Amino acid sequence: MIYLKYSGTLQSRDMIGQLTDEFTDICRISGWEYSVIKENFNTMTLRPAQSGGDPLRDFDAMETQTLSSSEVFLEGIAIKIRPDCDPIRFTFDKSCRLATIAFLATDTSGLHKKLTVKKYEFLYYPYIKLYTASAEYHSQVVKLLDYVKKRYVGDLEVVDSSFYWETRDEEMLKVKIWKSSIKQKSI
Repeated sequence: MIYLKYSGTLQSRDMIGQLTDEFTDICRISGWEYSVIKENFNTMTLRPAQSGGDPLRDFDAMETQTLSSSEVFLEGIAIKIRPDCDPIRFTFDKSCRLATIAFLATDTSGLHKKLTVKKYEFLYYPYIKLYTASAEYHSQVVKLLDYVKKRYVGDLEVVDSSFYWETRDEEMLKVKIWKSSIKQKSI
């Protein structure tokens, strides 16, 4: 599998709006799908355990509390160039670092009770799984990352498992994608 991981920081929060507006226009002109993301997670909830009670047994009797989560913030844009590939996310946390949220929900069944555990984690190396996408698509994604580095995120670091980011060798990229597609078929 070929993937791209990237990280970096914007110089100011004002630039998030500029980046989002500019990429919204680019997506409309290019015919790409996109989602503008602006989350402050004020809807995160917690069901506190009652004193002296068994939290699993008394789960339904607990009240729901809204957590104060003003520090949990994510804003930017997710761009889907191709419907069969992961979106490219240019989303930032409150300190302007490129980030995304990983969400994990685990359902546990017990004695006539069901407990759902939710976990949110910031990931500071967003990634794109390219699987066996074409060299042209990979090149498009790298060009977007180049543009973001030049205009918005000067300290952008990219990890490219195909090494195309470093070499810009399209023939080598085509060979790596071909080899990756053969491995995917054999799995």
